[in-house]
Amino acid sequence: MEGINKNKNYEENSNSDSIYILKMIIYSIIGVGIFFIPININNQNQTILYHIVDKIQLNYNNFLQVCIIIFISLGSIKLFIDKKRSKTFLSLRFLSVLIILNIFYGRSYIFFKNDNTILIIKEIILNLVTVLPISSIFMPFLIEYGLLDIVESYFHPITKKLFKVSGKTVINMMVFVFTDCFCGYYMANILYSKGRLRLNELYMLLLNFSIISFPMTKYIYNELNLNSSIFIFTNLLILIISNMILCRLYPMIKIKKSYSVKSNYKESIHRKDKLKKGINKYLKSKDNKKIFIHILDNLEHTINLTMNLIPNIVLIFFFGDLILNNEYILELFSKLFYPIINLLKTSDVSLISKSIVSGFYNEIIAIDLINKSVDYNIRFIIGILLVIKCTSLTSNIAYISSSSIEIDKKYFIIIFLERVLLILFLYSAIYYFYKGYIM
Repeated sequence: MEGINKNKNYEENSNSDSIYILKMIIYSIIGVGIFFIPININNQNQTILYHIVDKIQLNYNNFLQVCIIIFISLGSIKLFIDKKRSKTFLSLRFLSVLIILNIFYGRSYIFFKNDNTILIIKEIILNLVTVLPISSIFMPFLIEYGLLDIVESYFHPITKKLFKVSGKTVINMMVFVFTDCFCGYYMANILYSKGRLRLNELYMLLLNFSIISFPMTKYIYNELNLNSSIFIFTNLLILIISNMILCRLYPMIKIKKSYSVKSNYKESIHRKDKLKKGINKYLKSKDNKKIFIHILDNLEHTINLTMNLIPNIVLIFFFGDLILNNEYILELFSKLFYPIINLLKTSDVSLISKSIVSGFYNEIIAIDLINKSVDYNIRFIIGILLVIKCTSLTSNIAYISSSSIEIDKKYFIIIFLERVLLILFLYSAIYYFYKGYIM
């Protein structure tokens, strides 16, 4: 396979490598502990990352709001002075500043019809200026000190066969699951820009694994009053099967397997002594850049990214709120899915269709459309669609539009439609099998 080094012999560790191995162990433990291990503090059972975020948001909320306004305003003024953007773009950017001012300091909200949208925007903005920068500070512990090489050594044969991606993407998938989608996008962006992730792997992560957050899954099954264990199991089963299929369909099969930059990094298949060879691979490809340099580089990147991302998300919510509160437009888009859903011979076709359309905008807002007294099966399938649809205007599409990643936007729409079809088909097969052979 292209770019995979099967026969390379790694040199034995010398005594001078001991310090690097110790550093790798300590830093990897810190990274795993910060991102993935939940601990209970003040009756809150969550990762250390979110304990830090909650503390900052609780104690410095007003300061954060002021910083957001200042940074977004300065960014907009800079764009105006540089004159590198059109007048329409600059007008929309200043509109986003007015909207943010109204959200934080307005006595009445004049830009949104749906009050829940205000709460969602506030939470997203505050998370972007806390979760993303703090994640970027600790991200080097996950990706720069050997953990990726060890994980790739163990998981590469599995992920390559199932999803046509390298084993190191398992860490990126876990970031999606345990933190939030924006941290996962950021990690994929960093790996791709450093030549450690192929273009097709970047697409696979951004389009097919990007909204599998456990906190969001928990929110949805609680809001819809669903059995948590059955809901999580069904989601994982459909997610795995659908991604196995999607990576073998157009447009994924047409995406190049190239790296963004040339580097010394090579994928490797280790059939035995996986831990030892993973460590040796890290030792051969390590750089001598200090951890603080990695942190400063990441912080600079996230600050610039956030200055673009927040206005884009605010504007998407603004125009999305106008569109989704127009029943005629919502009904028009919803009817596109009627023929497919009718094949399932289920009730509430209109509700499922509207949930698909509004979920493409934002899954939390889509939840508000659902009457909690509707049939359990309808709530269950809507919940699955919202959890593993993996494409949203207010998440990955907003991120791509705000970053330097060049991805064809039409692929988002194509894969979103393919995924919806697969989810409906797979869920129906599971449901009717259960009804016919188990009950």
